Amino acid sequence: MDSSGSTGPPMPSSPPPSEGVDLRVGKRLLWVGEAAYPLHNLVRVYTAEFKPRRWEAFWHFVIGGAIGLLVAHGMPPLRLVGLVVAVGLFLRFLKVLSAPSKYVLAIDTSGAASALVTLPDRKELHRLVEAIVEAVENPDKELQVRVDTVQFNRREYHQGDRVNVYGGLNNVGILKK
Repeated sequence: MDSSGSTGPPMPSSPPPSEGVDLRVGKRLLWVGEAAYPLHNLVRVYTAEFKPRRWEAFWHFVIGGAIGLLVAHGMPPLRLVGLVVAVGLFLRFLKVLSAPSKYVLAIDTSGAASALVTLPDRKELHRLVEAIVEAVENPDKELQVRVDTVQFNRREYHQGDRVNVYGGLNNVGILKK
């Protein structure tokens, strides 16, 4: 990893060169692979943990599997369909159950664009956030690091609280689900 300009937080180590994408800051742009984000459009740079939705997958398996087995037992022509549904939901449950949490560096812009990248160590992600923030604050700062891309089904993971606001004025509090 290359770094120039003012001194700042220690830079994270890079994954092997054959993996991931380059994340670099230079000339007031943040590059994540081939995507460029103007530094003045960055709204938030932070680390996040995406946890697998294990309980949701469990209840889908229990309820859907029970319905599938009831159909298989009660309607002989649909026996195979009911068993396939039950087995499919069980395999999905096992996949989600064994999935690890994903730690990512998330980059949000003032528009709809966002990016997710990761490194093997969560502490290195925190140092990378600090380095990006320093690059935003100091236009002469440049950095380059190789990061892993994150590809997973975001519907199978939970990140933070979900807030629903109902009604008019003076809304206070959150409803956690």
